[in-house]
Amino acid sequence: MTPTEALARFIVETRFESIPGKVVAAAKTSILDTIGVTLAAIPEGVGQSIIRYVREMGGSPAAAVIGAGLKTSPPWAALANGTLAHALDFDDSNNMLNGHASVGVLPAALAQAETRGASGREVIEAYVIGFEVASKLGAGMNMALHRNGWHPTCVLGAMGAAAAASKLRGLGVEATRMALGCAASHASGLRANFGTMMKPVHAGLAAEAGVRAAGLAAAGVNSHTDVLDAKAGFCETFSGPGKYRMADIIDRLGNPFVLDSPGVNLKPYPCCMSSHISVDVLRGLMEKERFTGADVESVDVDLLEPNYVNLRHHDPRTGLEGKFSGEYILSRLLLDGALRLDTFTDGAVNAPAARAMMERVRVHMAEGEVPHGAPKPATVTVRTRDGRTFRQRGERSRGNASLPLSREEIHGKFRDCARRRLAPGKIEKVLGVLVALENLPDIRSLMADLA
Repeated sequence: MTPTEALARFIVETRFESIPGKVVAAAKTSILDTIGVTLAAIPEGVGQSIIRYVREMGGSPAAAVIGAGLKTSPPWAALANGTLAHALDFDDSNNMLNGHASVGVLPAALAQAETRGASGREVIEAYVIGFEVASKLGAGMNMALHRNGWHPTCVLGAMGAAAAASKLRGLGVEATRMALGCAASHASGLRANFGTMMKPVHAGLAAEAGVRAAGLAAAGVNSHTDVLDAKAGFCETFSGPGKYRMADIIDRLGNPFVLDSPGVNLKPYPCCMSSHISVDVLRGLMEKERFTGADVESVDVDLLEPNYVNLRHHDPRTGLEGKFSGEYILSRLLLDGALRLDTFTDGAVNAPAARAMMERVRVHMAEGEVPHGAPKPATVTVRTRDGRTFRQRGERSRGNASLPLSREEIHGKFRDCARRRLAPGKIEKVLGVLVALENLPDIRSLMADLA
């Protein structure tokens, strides 16, 4: 059996009944979290732009754009919802993918499910499968793919989205192979666009690609039957010849599911996950040693290469760049004691106090490596104006799968995000549906409430 056939068989043959309960629970949590951050992104500049674009494109009113009062064709809905879901960089991530699986997979699943009146149980099933496909591809193709300049969220997310959409369409093994081949030719996304509106659009493109690929396959369009390991195929092109590990992709599909091990990282802060360990270390030092930004002479942060290159904006000028600037993120923590949605506006980044504080914060690339999939430690050194020095290394951040947020924190984050768009009564109704999503007979009722 070829790798592409094995992947297609996993997609077709996996059933809700065979998915462990803890994986279903993790899936529902990530679905809830992703929908929350999608709602919160409606007022953002990129959110308004993508809604404007999709409205202009028209399309048959078959699938809802969340929070926008708009229905359109499934690929366009997937594009809009994927972009919105990633617009705030507040969505979940996982270490296998080295990026964000949910924002590509879930919008594709919702758009496809709404057109078919699928149940909540079927949405969970497709989401788990798509998440697994995207993440196990990451397990075998990173870090070469990442170092080559590709954005895994878009490249791998397109394949996960195609898996979810193919599952909901009920495609057989051969048609699913065709969908994977179609999605492989849609995959793209450059890390050079981090800190611009195009970065969240990458997630939308992944979701759109998945819906379109499944539709093309269902319509009879063929593609390479073995696109994963073909010469000039998916793995070789994105990671490089000999730079991927097919066994890590295929041999442990669903055993265990990535949603179980190593699990999903939920964000307590609306900025790049690569900053979160250093944020928690600095926050802990501020609480323990009782100093504020006014007391600080300098802060030095040592990050391993993958996190350092993700935080590429050392002199940010926009809110989006600020989300990918260790200097700005830590400066705002020193100034405000917290990181909020309104931390990452153009005005906040260019405020004189922030500009002055950034001159005292330096981010460095440290030597060393950790195994792929393992958390990447950070070391923070603080020197105060009165001559004290504090130095601490962090191994993991709050919200990491090994240090999860509480149920109360997760639901609190959802409410904070959703209130940007939904009335209080509607928030509680939607929250109740999502907590028991497997019992929902038809996803269209939820999408009506979200739209």
